[in-house]
Amino acid sequence: MMRRIGPEEYDELCGRIERIVREATPAGAVVAIVSKGDPRLLELDGRSGLHFPADSEGRYAGYYPRTSEEAIAQVEAARRSGAEFFCLPATAFWWLEHYAALAAWLGVHCREAARDQTSCVVYDLLRSPAQSAVDHPRGPGRQLRALLDSLLPEDALLFAIGFETEGLAGLARTVTPLRPGNGFGLQRRLESRPDRPTFLLMAAGRSPWSEVAGFEGILETTTDLVAQRSGLCELRQVKAARKRSKPSRPAQNGGKPEASPTQLGGTGVDKLSNRLERLVDQGQDGPLPISTDEEQG
Repeated sequence: MMRRIGPEEYDELCGRIERIVREATPAGAVVAIVSKGDPRLLELDGRSGLHFPADSEGRYAGYYPRTSEEAIAQVEAARRSGAEFFCLPATAFWWLEHYAALAAWLGVHCREAARDQTSCVVYDLLRSPAQSAVDHPRGPGRQLRALLDSLLPEDALLFAIGFETEGLAGLARTVTPLRPGNGFGLQRRLESRPDRPTFLLMAAGRSPWSEVAGFEGILETTTDLVAQRSGLCELRQVKAARKRSKPSRPAQNGGKPEASPTQLGGTGVDKLSNRLERLVDQGQDGPLPISTDEEQG
């Protein structure tokens, strides 16, 4: 149980909680806070704070849960009311001991978004630790996977540089990570692909491949840039895959030939660029972290 603190220390605590919540949650997030009715704890920059526990009108209920089961039910009620995160200030850490079943429930069902032993702990009410393992911190993020699902051909072969590939594959889409090697091997790999649409997805920023001699030249000769967003990713289509594509059928009545199904046309490029731009502006997943030599082993 935390010792009693004076007014100045409490003001500093409120400031630290606001900073930690801001760093751990996206803009516009709704955060339920064990507030004991103090409105200062709800003053979160760009976020909406809710008293916890609260009555049906959203006001502080004025009492603590009697049991762990009641506390769990109140957390679930807060989530149904729109809360996305649950914050326990350091002054309420005793909850995790007193309501032991609640602590266990949070550990199973809610990802820990932030923890500072002198300030607060923040739980993500919408993601469990198991889901967080799927959405690995070095992974592509849900929005990027959705983009690939909607914009790439179903049978595309995707090479990935700079982040883990778990979750990128589709029903007919296969994904292969490219680990740092020599330029000749990379060029052979990109050019010697099956007769299927092939793409190269690279996390933005510097990667170990940047140190490979001739890397930029290989990209220029074997791929075409499809879309690029600063701080997020770069998508390229492998030229060799398109050259080996089956020729398109001529259109009826002397019209122009149909575009090859393996090539993203101008509409597809514009669509991807616009959606990537909205993704960056929303700031939901943030930039894709770049793997290092040491991490990739």
